[in-house]
Formats: sequence, C-alpha cells, structure tokens
Amino acid sequence: MSVQSATMPASPPNDRPVSIRGLLWVIAAVTCVEFFETGMVTFSAAPIMGGLGLRAEEFAFAYTVYGVCAIFMLYKHQWVVERFGYRDFILASLGVFAAGAVLCATADGLTQFAAGRALQGMGGATFFTAGRLQINRLPAESRFPGLLVFIGTLLGATAISPLAAAGLITLGGWQAPFWAMLPLTAAVAWIAGPRLDRDITPPEARSEEHWGWLLGLVIAVFALQYSIQGLQFELLSNPGQVLATGAASIVALSVFAARQWKRERPLIDYRGLFQLRYLFGIGFYFCGYFMIGLIGFILPILFQHGLGQSMGTTAAVLSASMSCSVIAALTHVSLSRRWPRLRPFMLTGLVLMATGALWLGQSAAVTNWQQLLLPALLVGMAIPVYMGPVAFGTFTQIAPKVFSHAYQVKNIVRQLGLSSAIAVGTLVLEGRYAGHLDAEHASLDWAARFLHGAPAGALHTAALAQACADAYTACGLLALALIPVVALQRVFR
Repeated sequence: MSVQSATMPASPPNDRPVSIRGLLWVIAAVTCVEFFETGMVTFSAAPIMGGLGLRAEEFAFAYTVYGVCAIFMLYKHQWVVERFGYRDFILASLGVFAAGAVLCATADGLTQFAAGRALQGMGGATFFTAGRLQINRLPAESRFPGLLVFIGTLLGATAISPLAAAGLITLGGWQAPFWAMLPLTAAVAWIAGPRLDRDITPPEARSEEHWGWLLGLVIAVFALQYSIQGLQFELLSNPGQVLATGAASIVALSVFAARQWKRERPLIDYRGLFQLRYLFGIGFYFCGYFMIGLIGFILPILFQHGLGQSMGTTAAVLSASMSCSVIAALTHVSLSRRWPRLRPFMLTGLVLMATGALWLGQSAAVTNWQQLLLPALLVGMAIPVYMGPVAFGTFTQIAPKVFSHAYQVKNIVRQLGLSSAIAVGTLVLEGRYAGHLDAEHASLDWAARFLHGAPAGALHTAALAQACADAYTACGLLALALIPVVALQRVFR
C-alpha cells in the first residue's frame, strides 16, 4: 500500500489521469529547486557577504533563520497537504520561494536579506519531501525509474549549481543567483501544476493544529539553531550562554515530542517511528549530512582563497566532484538490486570518504592544485555510496501511514546536520587559522580578508590553506571513527 493511499482518499472522478512520464517530470521538476538554489547560495556565500557588507556572524544568522523556517514547515508539511492537497501546496510554496528570492536580490542589508531567506526556507522545505512522496503515485513496477529520476535530479542539480552560480555572478553580480529563481520556479509550476494531485483528507482524519505548541517549537528550534551557529563566534568568549541555550532548546524539543506522543492525531507520529532500524538510520543520516556540509563549505574556500584559484576553476572542481556523486549514486542503485546488502556499501563509502578527506588534509603542502583533483573526486564518489544504503535501510520497516512523518523527521535532521557542519567548519577555520599565524599576525580575521576585499598576502593564503587542511583531516577522522561503528552494528547488514 502506498503512502498516499494510506493517508489520502482516492482522486476525484474528474481528475485527469497522469501518465508515468508526466509523473517523472513532476518528480524531477519539484526535486531540483531547493538543491539547485542551496548549492548556488552556498557557493556564492563570499560574494553575497561582500555585496551586502555582512559579517560572518550576520550571514550565519540569516542561515539560521532559513533553517528554522524550513524545519517549521517540515513539521507542518502533512498538516498543509491534508487541508489543501499537493497541487495548491507546491504552487503556493513556489510563489513564496520566488518572493523570498526577490527580497534577497533587492536587499541592501541584513534585515531584508534575512526576511527573504525566511521565505525561501518556508517555501523550499516543501520540495524535497514532496518530490520523494510523488514516487508513491507511480505504479509499483515504475517506482524504480522514479527513484532513479529522484536521485539523479537532486544530485545533478547540486552538481551544476557551482558552475551556474559562477557564471551568473560573473554576468550579473551576487544578486543574479536569486533572480535566476524566478524563471526556474515559473517553469516548475508550468510543468508540475497540471500533474499534481488535489486530494485532501476528510476533516475527521486530519492531524490536529497544535498552534500553541508550534510557537514553542519555533522558539526552541531557533534557540537550538542559534546556539549551533553561536559555536562559531561565542563558544570561547561566552561558552556558558551558548551551551545553556542549546541545552534548554533540547529540553523544550523533548517536551514537544513527548506531548505529540500522547496526541491521538499528532503533527508527527513519533510512536510509529520509535524503532531501532529507523533510529540507527537517523543517526547515520546526521553523520552523513554533517560530512557533506563540512566538505561543501570548506572546498570552495580551500581552492579559491587558500590555493588562489579563480571562481570558474573552483566551480569546475566542485561540479566535477559532485558529478562523481551522480555516477556513484546511480551505480549503487543499480548494483543494490542484485546485491542488496547495506553494510558493505556503507563501509566502502566511509573508506573512500576517509581516504579523500585525509588526502585533502595534506593540501597545505601541495605545490600544484591539480594534485588535489583526485581526492576531491573520491570524496564526491564516497557520499552516495555511504548515504544510499542509509536511505534504503532507514525506512524499510516504517508503516505506510507514517512514512511521510518519517521523511519529515529525516529532513529536519538534514537541516540540523548541515547547520552543525557549517558551525563546526567555521569554528575550525577560525581557530586553526589563528594557530597557523605567528604572534605578530595572530589577530587577523580569516573571513574579512576575502569577504570584504582586504588584500590576501602569502601569509594569509598559507594559513588559510593549512586551516582548511585541518578541517578535512577532522572530517577524515570522523569517517574513520564511523567505520568500526558500521562494521560492528547488526541493524544495517
């Protein structure tokens, strides 16, 4: 039984049937939006901060706002679908996402930029979950091609985003990646709108509203995200406040989960998710997204600002690495049909990740940046070889009626993993950059020198390259630490 059939009534008689090819177009169109835009914004972080005159902590605040709004909408995803159906929900989300892009493109400071990112978080949170759940509308024999389209689209959109961002910034400045969202969202609405279902759930079967508890949830999530971001800037100067805020937010989120547990019709049915395989999978997901976020954050800084390569060269390296992810993902999906074991693939991915990351950890000593192409490609290959089995294994015992809830929680963990990675990456760069400078220059700011046009001398670039190398070494050590955990556990076999 599909997720949709478990949670939605049958389509109204006057709905036009949608062909399999049409549904595959829907999956591709809906899935690509958020991954393409997130990839461009991540790559364009330095030009955006420089163009708006933002300090690193101000940009981190905007990132926090994006994450909080995305998590809020992930909690409300099923609630909205039950009342408005996927067609109206996705079309409205595209409109909100585009409006946020306009606010970002026309911003002249933090306030408007953060407001735009808030709208983009609210709109963009819809697309990943919606794209995945559209696969369940396909006949059983067509779901494997649907899965291939889903995986290929999300990784393909991520792979081309650095090149797209570099080209757009060259042509139209830092605002151009945001303006590009307008024709993209219009095209997705044109493709997907007529093919999306309009089913709604009868009132007696809908989840409850919980608005008071949701307000507390938003505050707790914001506090948690803010404390994660605060690790970058205040852990050393004010550790008590940062840690206390984080602990209080975790307690508040636990209270919310306990309250939802007792509800007859909760926003997210944690009771159906409290099983060992799913909990292991969520832990493996967090580690994977953390490594993905750390690698994606450090790589452009290393190549462009630590090794002195152009934006175009840096984008080409990133896109090549992510293209390896596409190839590896599709290869894994095909191989897994014949060899469905999970653990061997996960261990292979972790070995590749550790090898590539520790190799990149030697980047400060290289004399030719081309020596780092192979480890960058290895890291790209490693990501789907590890994450693919995690995705296949996490949801196998989830009941159809709570599958959408399970995917919502997984995407919340994705947001937290990426946020944590950027926070830790910035903290490592800040600390190790200062550690690699002599006493006379130890007060230099690693970020301000390339965000705001300060001259980048040999001392700065050498220290930044060494700091990036240290961050990659840490990522490699994390992958090594996960190897015995995956090898010894008996849940994902």
